[in-house]
Amino acid sequence: MVFKRCTSVFDADHRFSPKYDENDTITIPCTALLTAIGQSAQWGGLLEGSQVKVRPNGIAEADKVTAQTAEPDIFVGGDIFHGARFAIDAIADGKEGMVSINRFVHPGPSLTIGRDLRQFIELDRDDVRTEGYDTARRQRPGLKPGNARDSFSDLRLPLTEEQMKIEANRCLKCGASVVDLNQCVGCGLCTTRCEFDAIHLSRDIPAASEMHTAEEMMKLVGPYAIKRMGKIIKKKVTGKSDYPTEQTN
Repeated sequence: MVFKRCTSVFDADHRFSPKYDENDTITIPCTALLTAIGQSAQWGGLLEGSQVKVRPNGIAEADKVTAQTAEPDIFVGGDIFHGARFAIDAIADGKEGMVSINRFVHPGPSLTIGRDLRQFIELDRDDVRTEGYDTARRQRPGLKPGNARDSFSDLRLPLTEEQMKIEANRCLKCGASVVDLNQCVGCGLCTTRCEFDAIHLSRDIPAASEMHTAEEMMKLVGPYAIKRMGKIIKKKVTGKSDYPTEQTN
């Protein structure tokens, strides 16, 4: 086996195009050789008659967010979607693919609204305000007169305005907040519990549904409840229901 020194991996357009130094080689004699150079996709006739487009390297073309191919009801993930990566990447693709497929088979919701685009802005370490960050001593609240061992009361005082400014200067604003649509049902309870009024809900498509306050619900539910009660009483008195029933022999 002859090994050649690789001088570059990608070309000017960042495409995989390795270049080698033919004069810098290492030759290793061997009687048997087992090659393990990766995997490639073998589609066979699986995509015949479909609109799925395949790149020259065998990877299927699909939307980066929804994993949907040119054939609307075919979604891809894992190595066949983005090439060889880690197993956890394939697992993540499976989760996002599940969301896309669920939305696709239940017409109505968009395939993209509310999705985690994972577009994170990398922290520029050369342009970070570091004054007061980790170099400032942790601020400790003052204490009320008394002994904590003799009382269940919290003797700690709130931070002063100056202490709060020092603490706030530590924030580099490098985090990201993402709502998990598999857990959030849009009840809005978080907006009422946040003491800092930092959470707000807004609809991307306001016309898609109506929102009512708790005080308005009785006006909406009341008429239906009365109508429903009337049907129940009628069924008890006459023994007949307003809903057709299927009879079997």
